Amino acid sequence: MKYLLPVLTSFCLLAPCPAFSDETNEAIEPSAEGPGSIDLLGGGTLDKWDVPPDHWYLENQSIVGITGTEEIEVPEWIYTKGAFGDFIFTCELKLTGDRSRNTGIYYRVNTFTFEGKKTFEAPSGYEFDAAFHKPDKKDFRGTLGDWYARPSLRIFPDPNIVNQAYKTGGWNRMTIRARGTRLEYWINGVKILDYRDTDPEASREGVIGFQIHDGSVMKVEYRDILVRPL
Repeated sequence: MKYLLPVLTSFCLLAPCPAFSDETNEAIEPSAEGPGSIDLLGGGTLDKWDVPPDHWYLENQSIVGITGTEEIEVPEWIYTKGAFGDFIFTCELKLTGDRSRNTGIYYRVNTFTFEGKKTFEAPSGYEFDAAFHKPDKKDFRGTLGDWYARPSLRIFPDPNIVNQAYKTGGWNRMTIRARGTRLEYWINGVKILDYRDTDPEASREGVIGFQIHDGSVMKVEYRDILVRPL
C-alpha cells in the first residue's frame, strides 16, 4: 500500500519563504475564494449543474443526493455544466446512511459508457473518495483514483492522518488543488495527499461531480461549493 505524506515546511517560520514554486510541497490549505472564484450554488439555485431526476435536489443551500429507502441499481452523479482544468475546489460534505454508504468528488470528468456487470454512463477522470470506512476493511477515504477508466490507479494517503482529520457522520471540508499533473488533497485543513500523475491517458480537463452509490441506502449533502480556476 502506498502512502503519500505531506511535508511541513516549518523552516518558513524562521526565514522568509521563496515565491511559490510548483515543486514545493506546501501544507497550507489553499483558498478557493478570490478573483475568478465561482460559487457553484450562486443565487441559491442548481443553475450551474446538470441535475439527474429523482435523486438530487437543493435543500437548505446544500446539494442533496439520496437513494431513498431502497438501493439504486447503478451509481449516479450530478455534474457541473462547466468544465475545469487547473483549479482550487472546496466544499463541505456530510455522508449518512448504512455501512455501505459511499460518495466522492469527481473532477476533470469526461463520461463514457462503462460496460461491466452493469452498463451505465461513468466518469473518466479523478475521484476524491469519501466512502464510509468499515474498521475491518481497507480505508478508501481520501484516496485518489480513476476507478472506471483506469482502475489500477489508486493512491492511498496515510490512514492515521485521515482518521485524525475526518469527522464520520459530520460535516467535512474537502479541498482539491489541481495543476497540470500535480493533484493535492486536504480534509478539514489537513493536507493528506500530494501526487503527480504523468500517465498520458490522464484527464486534464472536465466537469466536476458528486456521487451516490449503488449497493447502499444513503444520503449525501454538499454545501459551500466554490471553485477558482487557475
